[in-house]
Amino acid sequence: KEGGGCLIATAAYGSEMAPQVQFLREIRDNKVMSTESGASFMSGFNEFYYSFSPAIADYERENPVFKEVVKLGITPLVSSLAILDYANSEEEILGYGISLIILNVGMYIAAPAVLIYKTRKFVKI
Repeated sequence: KEGGGCLIATAAYGSEMAPQVQFLREIRDNKVMSTESGASFMSGFNEFYYSFSPAIADYERENPVFKEVVKLGITPLVSSLAILDYANSEEEILGYGISLIILNVGMYIAAPAVLIYKTRKFVKI
């Protein structure tokens, strides 16, 4: 679905015209897709993303609390992508892209896992 919609962000922010959604589209179309490695990444990402995003976006539209939780959850991710504005070459897109993946895996997976582990150890659940 090259050039497809940012379904989860559109549902979270309420419109395809929301500044955050426009920003995601601009980064994708003007930065990431302008490089070979970025286009290759997007191809794989889109296959994964569109396998679950329609269901999440539908649930966001049905459940306002879930919509707000998703919005709160994706805002740091969206903000972190601003660094791609400074990428002007294949190498920079690749370097920043890998760094962003590591940052976001740390922020969304590693940090919560460590927190849960430490809390369980402290509370002795």
